[in-house]
Parts: sequence; structure tokens; C-alpha cells
Amino acid sequence: MRTMKLLLLLAAAVAAVPMSAAAAEVSEFRIAQQFGIGYLPLTLMKANGLVEKHLKTAGLVDTKVVWSVLGSGQPMNDALLSGSLHIASGGTAPFLILWDRTRGTLNVKAVAALSSMPMYLVTNNPNVKSIRDFTDNDRISMAGAGQSIQTIMLQMAAAKEFGDANYNKFSTLYRNLSHPDGLAAFLSGKEITAYFSSPPFQYQALEKPGVRRILNSYDLSGGPASFLVTWATGKFRDENPKTYRAFFNAYKEATEYINANKLAAAKIYVAETKDKSGVEGIVKMLYDPEIRITMTPEQTLPIADFMTKTGTLKSKASSWKDLYFPELHNLPGS
Repeated sequence: MRTMKLLLLLAAAVAAVPMSAAAAEVSEFRIAQQFGIGYLPLTLMKANGLVEKHLKTAGLVDTKVVWSVLGSGQPMNDALLSGSLHIASGGTAPFLILWDRTRGTLNVKAVAALSSMPMYLVTNNPNVKSIRDFTDNDRISMAGAGQSIQTIMLQMAAAKEFGDANYNKFSTLYRNLSHPDGLAAFLSGKEITAYFSSPPFQYQALEKPGVRRILNSYDLSGGPASFLVTWATGKFRDENPKTYRAFFNAYKEATEYINANKLAAAKIYVAETKDKSGVEGIVKMLYDPEIRITMTPEQTLPIADFMTKTGTLKSKASSWKDLYFPELHNLPGS
């Protein structure tokens, strides 16, 4: 009888282990962002300790929040897959690539959009009036070249101009540089003759005499389109519901604050990033009607459809809601 009781107690203890493990959330919450004004909600969340605030509200007072900066979407995806990162951020394209690769396994989906912003392709080559004028002597700098949202936009432009079969026409001209490094290389005038970037870097490039815009991404998307999003694995969301919800609530608070307090948000951004645009320049961008700080996905599905058509994605999304976690489904996305 005593032996049976011991066995029952042991069985109960063993059964309790997975339940306890399932109930435990991460003690260290790791989030990464990149460079540019499009990441303003994350910058504000970090500066104002909003994630910590909502973690404490959820009862997770001991959770440590760790922020890092990565240069493009590919290292974001690598870190997410390795488990060394919980929340990734970047362009729609690298997110979609990982969504496609992890369906039925880690089930990566987007948390929310960060911003809708136009991306400008600019050049310092006087002979280039449009993408038709690029030659083998030109070099185009893009962060995450080959998988970035700028890459997809240039592919869409090439398909429109030269036919679908030629969507990858300019791939040999790519140079993979982070936005700051690409700007520096472009302004040096040595090798890089074109620069496909985002705010604020594209505006800084246009300040140099002789630099001009030859493409606006909004011309391809038909208007405002989500430039940046955040994403996570479904596994992380399922196993850490309180942490995930705290991040989402902090995200919402930051987005609402920015839209109600543009000047204050610009001051925080410049203080955190030392951006050369200055507070006045950032405020001007935030009031630009082409720029939106919003969690609502815009024109995500057309980009996904193009990537499926070209074979970059194997899976086809039937709705933008296939790409985003349910917390966002009440918004008027596209």
C-alpha cells in the first residue's frame, strides 16, 4: 500500500512538470528593431519603458526586456528561428518569407503594422531618368538586398516595365548595405549610383545636389502601403500569452501617443537615435500625408500575391488575416 502511494505521488509530480513548464513565461523578453523613423513606435516603447509597464500590469514584474538593433530582415529571421529573438521587425517582404517557411511548424505571423511610408529610389547618375536607364555599371544599395521590401518593389517595377518574366532584371546590381551605410556609400559618389531606402534616409539623400527621385513605391502599391511590421512565432504567442499581450498593449499605447503628440514623439526619437534630421525634420515627416504611424495593415495582400506569382512564396494567402495574429483582425486591414 505504501509503495502504491509513493508511485501515485511520483506520477502526480511527473504529470505536474509539463503543466508548470507550460504556465511559465519567458524571464527575458527579446525584441529587435532596425534603423529609421518607421520604427518610431518601438523606439518610444523602449524609451518610455512601455513594455515593462504592461508586463507589470500582467503580473510579470521580474521579466527583463532586452532590446537590440539589427540591420535588415534576414538576421531578424535567423534570430527568430534560433530562439534568440521573440519579436522581429522589418519590411513586409522578409516577414512574408518567414510566414511562408514556417506554416505548420513555428507558425510565424505578424503582430501588427508599424508604419505606412513611401520608399524612394533615388540616383546620382545623370544618365538615369527611370529604371529603364540602368546599365551594368550602376549599383543599387538596399538594406537586405534580395529579400527586402525594397527588393520586392523594384521587382514589381521591373515586371511592370519589362514584363513579368523580367521581374528580377536588376538583381546583379544590388548591394546589400544597411540604410545608414548605404546612405554614406551613396553620398560618397564612389560606387553606389542608386539608393532605395526609406524615411528619413531618402530625404537626407535628396538634399545633395544632383540627386533625384526616379521611383516612389506608392506608385506601385496604388497608395499608402505597410512598409514595416513586427512578427513573432505562433509558438511564442501560445506559450507566453501574458508577455505577448503586454507587448501588444504597449504597441497600441505607443502608436496612439505618437499620433496625438507628434512633437514630443519626435523629440524622443531624436534623443534616442541622434538622427541628423533633427526634431523639426522628424515632425515634418510625421505630418507628411504620405506617412502614417499605424498598426493597421495596408496593401499587404497585393505584395504577398506578387511574391507568390514570382515563386518567392510557395503559399498563397486568401486574406490579410491569414498573415496576422487575431488581435488585429478587428481593424480594416488590406
